[in-house]
Amino acid sequence: METARTAIAYESALPWNPERPDTTIITCVDGRWYHHFQEFARLHLNAGARTDFLAVPGGIEPLTLADVTPKDFNFFRRRLESLVEAHGTRRIVAIAHQDCAWYRERARAPAAADLRNKQVADLRIAASLLRKMFERVAVEIYFARLGEADGKTVVFEAI
Repeated sequence: METARTAIAYESALPWNPERPDTTIITCVDGRWYHHFQEFARLHLNAGARTDFLAVPGGIEPLTLADVTPKDFNFFRRRLESLVEAHGTRRIVAIAHQDCAWYRERARAPAAADLRNKQVADLRIAASLLRKMFERVAVEIYFARLGEADGKTVVFEAI
């Protein structure tokens, strides 16, 4: 039986590389920040041009919900466990960002500073859990924000 082919809509100019990346970056899906996350991974973390990204609204937040929303926690956990096992991940980097709509809507923090504190606390909680889940995997956490000088640059703080 012959398989029917469909018309090609686009062909990438990039060559295929079957090697799996050894770094997984966990971020929010906010498109305003995404190219900054990619640049940070490539240039600062030296993760190369190919990095696994696990992106959901709120980034790392589902890993803090085991007691509050176990369904969200388990959904995220299972996918991360499978990714680490299948890809041989050696490093996980979690990045939260300023002005996250998911956190703003769900955290109900009264001020931006409180929102940042909540995100940083969640990064620390998630990092502790990740280190227990994956003892052989390095875990790093960062907070991305607008630069103070002009608000037109993005800076990353190690947490």
